Amino acid sequence: MLKSASKPRFTSIKNGFKDPRIQKTFLWIITSLVLAFLLTPVQQPIARTYLLGMLGLTFLIGLFFYSIYHFSFKNISKFNSSAKDLLFLSSVLISVVLLIKFSVFISVTFEDRLSYLTPTVVEYAVPVAAGAMLVRFILNSETAIIFSAIMALFSGLFLDNSLMFALYFLIGSLIGAHGLRYCIQRSTLLKAGIKVGLANIIFILCHNMINSSIIQPETLFGGVFGFLNGIIAAIIVTGLAPLVEAIFGYTSNIKLLELTHLDHPVLRELILRAPGSYHHSIIVGNLAEAAAEAIGANPILARVSSYYHDIGKSKKPQYFIENQPPNGENKHDKLSPSMSSLILISHVKEGVEMAKKYKLPSVITNFIPQHHGTSLIKYFYDKAKGKANPELQTVNEEDFRYHGPKPQTREAGIVMLADAVEAASMTLTDPTPARIQGMVQKIINNIFTDHQLDECMLTLKDLHQIAKSFNLVLGGIFHHRIDYSEPVTKEASSKRKSDADITRQSAKKDKDQSEEDKKDRREDLKRLGMS
Repeated sequence: MLKSASKPRFTSIKNGFKDPRIQKTFLWIITSLVLAFLLTPVQQPIARTYLLGMLGLTFLIGLFFYSIYHFSFKNISKFNSSAKDLLFLSSVLISVVLLIKFSVFISVTFEDRLSYLTPTVVEYAVPVAAGAMLVRFILNSETAIIFSAIMALFSGLFLDNSLMFALYFLIGSLIGAHGLRYCIQRSTLLKAGIKVGLANIIFILCHNMINSSIIQPETLFGGVFGFLNGIIAAIIVTGLAPLVEAIFGYTSNIKLLELTHLDHPVLRELILRAPGSYHHSIIVGNLAEAAAEAIGANPILARVSSYYHDIGKSKKPQYFIENQPPNGENKHDKLSPSMSSLILISHVKEGVEMAKKYKLPSVITNFIPQHHGTSLIKYFYDKAKGKANPELQTVNEEDFRYHGPKPQTREAGIVMLADAVEAASMTLTDPTPARIQGMVQKIINNIFTDHQLDECMLTLKDLHQIAKSFNLVLGGIFHHRIDYSEPVTKEASSKRKSDADITRQSAKKDKDQSEEDKKDRREDLKRLGMS
C-alpha cells in the first residue's frame, strides 16, 4: 500500500514540475547558485563566512534576475521567454562566464612569459560578444539587448569589478547583435564579427587616449586582440548555431530559407497534386513578405510559413477552387453546405498532420491552424441558411467556423490577411488600382471586425501599412499592358497603299454617282414644272 500511495505523490510532483513558473524558478535558482559560486573567491579551508557569502550572493543574483525578467515581461512586447528560452540564456551566460574565468588564467600565464602582454591586453580578446550574437541569431533583438546588459555587468564583475570592461563588452555585444538582424547568410556572421572588431579597436584607442597612453606597445597589441575578439566571436557563433538549433529545437532564418527549396517533399507533393494551391501560396508569400518588411516584422518567417500554410489541400485538391479547371465540374455542387464546410475545415487538420509527419519546425506548423483562426466560411453558411427552413431547423454558425486558434504573432496575422486578400483578388473582373484598394480595405476590415486579430499585437498603424504594401504588390501583379502597334514592313506598307487606292477609287465612284443622281432629280423636277 505504501508503494501504491507513493505513485500519486510522485506523479503530482512530476506534473507540478511541468508548470512553466516552477521551471523558471528552478532555472533562476540554479543559475544564481552557479554564478555565485564562480564569483565568490574560494577560501582554503572553506570557512563558514564563505558559505554565508555565497548564499547571500546567490539570493542577490536571483533577485536581480527576477527584477530584470519581471520588468521585461511586463514592458517589452516581444520579450516572451519560455522556460526553454531561459534554459538557453542561462547556458550561454554560464558558458561566457566560464570563458572569462579561463581567460583570466591565460592572461596570468602570458604575463609571466611576455611582459608586453598585460592581463588587460589579453582580456580584450575574450569573445563575450559571441553570447549576445548567438542570442540574437536564435531569438530576437529585445532579448539580445537585455542579455547584453546582464552579460556585460557580470563580465565587469569577474574582471576586477572593472566598469571599463563592462562598457567594452556591452558596446561590442550590441553592435554584434545588431549586425545579425535578419541574418540569412553565413557570411553575415563574419561581417558582424568584423564590425565588433572595429568597434573594439575604436574603444581601446579612446580609452588609452583618456589615460594618456596612446603611444604604447600595449595599445597596438590591444587593438589587435580587440579585432581578433570580433573574428573569434563570429567563428564561435557560426559553429554553435547549428548545435543550438538541434539541441533546443530552435529555427533560425537560415534554417527557414532551407525550407524554401522545391526539393522538399511537402512542397513537391503540393506542386504535383495541387498546383493551383502552390501558386496561391507563392503569391501569399510575396504579399506577406512585403507586409512584414513594412511593419518591421520577420519577412523571412512570413514568406516561408506562407509556402506551407495550405499543404493540407494536397489531400483533397479537387475540392478547392484554385485547383479546379475553369469550366470544369465543381465538386461542391453535389454536396450539402455542411459537408462542404467540413471538407474545407479538414485541410487545416490534415496540414498539421503532414507538418508533423515531415518534421517541419513548430514555428511553421503553428501557422497552419492560425492562418484561418476562427473565421467563418461565409459562402456555405449563407447557402445553408438559404436552404434551411427557419421553422424546422436552425443553422449553427459555429459549425461553419474554423477551429483556430487565432493568430498569435504578427507574422501569423499577416499571413491570414495575405491569404484572404490573394483569394479575393482572383475574383476581380477589372482589377484597376481603385478596385484593388477597395477590395484590400474591405477584406482587412472584415477580418478586423470579426476579432481575428485580437491576439497577434497588430496595431491600426500596422494594418494601414499592410494595406499599402498589399496594394503595391497586387498593382504590380495586375498591371495593365500597353497595346503595341504592329511593326511596319514592306508587305504591310504595300497593303496599306493598295487599300488607299481602293478607297480613293471608291470615293470617286461615289462622287460620280452622286452627281448623276442630282442631274436626274433636276430633270424630274423640270418635267413636273417645279424647276
